[in-house]
Amino acid sequence: MTPMKIIDCDYFVVGSGIAGLMSALHLSKHGNVLIATKKARAESNTNYAQGGIACVVASDDSFEEHFRDTTAAGAGLCNEAVVRKIISSGPQRIEELESLGLKFAERMENAGMVYDLGREAGHSKRRVLHSGDITGKNIEEVMLARIHALSNVK
Repeated sequence: MTPMKIIDCDYFVVGSGIAGLMSALHLSKHGNVLIATKKARAESNTNYAQGGIACVVASDDSFEEHFRDTTAAGAGLCNEAVVRKIISSGPQRIEELESLGLKFAERMENAGMVYDLGREAGHSKRRVLHSGDITGKNIEEVMLARIHALSNVK
């Protein structure tokens, strides 16, 4: 029988999608992190997500409009407090992803570059950010590169 290998860590994260990797990045500031994943480190739903991220980033949009669109599409099944929290924290999460190195599509408008936003599904405004047509894969690659650079994350 093979002897059991003990791995010491302060934090154990299950999953290598965006939630698991972001958690591991934040937890790495406080101790050693071990990430449990599927067959390969990039094997996650995030990696296969082709769509974009809906977020209020345009001046002609608002959190309230995004909330209305989301709850209407949710057909009464949404926890409104959770929807408000997620929508209101969206711009900070986009900034965080960009600070890690993710690039969202942009276009020239007037005198500068702006996000090239898409309008999809139940959204009444153009508010969907994309990173090519492989947003999830790009998020996964950027985050895995950051994780790989940390000596206290396995």
